[in-house]
Amino acid sequence: MRMSWKPGLVLAALLLLAYGVYWPGLSGAFLFDDFGNLPPLGDYGPIQHAWQAWAWITSGFAGPTGRPIALASFLLDTRTWPVSPEGLKHTNLLIHLFNGLLLAGLLHALARGFGLDRRRAAWVAVLAAGLWLLHPLWVSTTLYVIQRMAMLAALFVFAGLWAFVQGRLWLRAGKPVRAYVAMSLGLALGTLLATLSKENGALLPLLAWLIEAFVFDADGRALDRDGRGFVWWRRVFVYLPSALLLAYLAYQLPLLFSGQTFGRDFTPAERLLTETRILWDYLRELWLPGLHDGGLFNDDIRLSTSLWQPLSTLFATLGLLGLIALAVGLRWARAPLARSIGLALGFYLVGQVLESSVIPLELMFEHRNYLPAGLMFLPLALWLVEGTTTTRRWPVWVAIALCVLLAGLTAKRAELWGKPFTQALVWAQEHPHSARAQSYLANFWEKTGNYPAAEHLLNAAFAEHPDDLLVLANRAFLACEMGSAPPTLAPALLSLARRGDLAQNVTAYQFDTFLGRLQTDCPVFGADFAMQLVNAALHNPTVADDPTTQRSLLSRRAQLELAAGQPLAAYDDFIAALRLPGTEPGARLLFAATLAGAHQQALALKLLNAVPTPWQQESGWSMAALHRRIVTEAGFYQESEAHLRRVLQEELAAPAPAAAP
Repeated sequence: MRMSWKPGLVLAALLLLAYGVYWPGLSGAFLFDDFGNLPPLGDYGPIQHAWQAWAWITSGFAGPTGRPIALASFLLDTRTWPVSPEGLKHTNLLIHLFNGLLLAGLLHALARGFGLDRRRAAWVAVLAAGLWLLHPLWVSTTLYVIQRMAMLAALFVFAGLWAFVQGRLWLRAGKPVRAYVAMSLGLALGTLLATLSKENGALLPLLAWLIEAFVFDADGRALDRDGRGFVWWRRVFVYLPSALLLAYLAYQLPLLFSGQTFGRDFTPAERLLTETRILWDYLRELWLPGLHDGGLFNDDIRLSTSLWQPLSTLFATLGLLGLIALAVGLRWARAPLARSIGLALGFYLVGQVLESSVIPLELMFEHRNYLPAGLMFLPLALWLVEGTTTTRRWPVWVAIALCVLLAGLTAKRAELWGKPFTQALVWAQEHPHSARAQSYLANFWEKTGNYPAAEHLLNAAFAEHPDDLLVLANRAFLACEMGSAPPTLAPALLSLARRGDLAQNVTAYQFDTFLGRLQTDCPVFGADFAMQLVNAALHNPTVADDPTTQRSLLSRRAQLELAAGQPLAAYDDFIAALRLPGTEPGARLLFAATLAGAHQQALALKLLNAVPTPWQQESGWSMAALHRRIVTEAGFYQESEAHLRRVLQEELAAPAPAAAP
């Protein structure tokens, strides 16, 4: 049977439609984690040499792998930082469109596996991929620059699964050589590249196992049909990596009983319970999307502290158990539609096991559905296509209406993402109890000079969240701008510096930024307030277990001591900071340069001589160790130190300037 050109034309039209509806959002701004992950692009100046590129690629810290594939992709857009976000967002959009193509290929192969002919399989693939491609839930993934990590992980998973499913079809057709090549490369290379983009890419073998169970081995007779060789291949390429992943998840289970918060506002047990309700929110948004934009700030979610608090946790848990039972039961169904429902449910739930379980991540982000929802619309597309005949055309109009509806909702959200100030207003309105959403809007009011509006928002947010150091730091920034502070603000800052969670990345960054502001042009709190804050923070229990935050605070105190004319105290703090574990090699040079900038060249040389050169002892194979080794082997630290020593010695040898008459 010849393949019709019409499905390909419709798919091309859907891709163009998706490009068009996302276009207004490309003018948006960087957000949230963008500022934590992207600035290292400029750590070693504009990237002009291979070592600089490799230094950037190995600089990641967002996950255990460092996500080097995702970081490498940003070199397609820029070689330096800062940079305009529009080009990076445009590349994200192109990746989203390419993912739609890959997903269509995977869905076509799956439909063939369910027994559909080529023509109907093509229409199922185009419709299911189109519904996924145009869904408004992906606006916060596609237009959020750093979520390229999630998009690339999905890209390699979709590609790997497509190769696996196509290989299974070839194996059935009696073409074992190309089948095993496709399946082996798809799972091995796909899993590697997906995991190095984002860690949930490691789910690929488990998702392949799921497809095998629902599509190719639903009756448990693969050994009879496909041969003993395939069964052994499946054990090595599917079962073994899946077992390793499941063992890792089992290793995390003791976290449920630890009672620790790991820098969050919840324990792993509370997170797991809360995720049962969040998953239903995700599913509602997938099937009943609205005009609203959920945004990035979901710190207003009510925690589930038990199955009964709130009571909806119990119903959500029972509902999820019911979905799992339904998916398992549908595996043995004879009808392809029923098995496709089981596959879509299983694919979604398995796709959530890393990011929506006990691992102490943030509670909720829409991008966590990007990969798991890949097969979500397969059953609907299968039902509509199978229900279409020459005399029954209403399924065609339903399909068109759904695509138009989703495109309209996506266009509305994308338009909002292209207008940062309006976006902040909407997010604050939709999340009135979110400290982050209110602080984000307050920052915009502050930039426009509307200090009373910013003050009102931050005062209300702090009244509701008195233990939120992020809100309080933003309120303190505003006091610096206004030149006045309420009498309760300084004591509140000192109190939270002693007991707030300063080891949390966002809070630590905001607190250090505020200390820098106090150090320069914010006299409203008094001349020695910055020193009081630093000393209070150094006695914070969360800081005692976090060498990175300790080092940052000791460095900040040393700078304050230099400004106060206490160079010896500053030197001692710099030395103490350098002797903390995990110190980056560049910190030593930075501290010496800071001493030199305060006209303490002799102390700067003394510091360089007192602390051994760390690049002579570099070892290990972690991404951080690889990064340091790359920079060291390029001679960056050595050349920088040689230059710094030469300048210091020249300045020490130069005659003192003559006194003014």
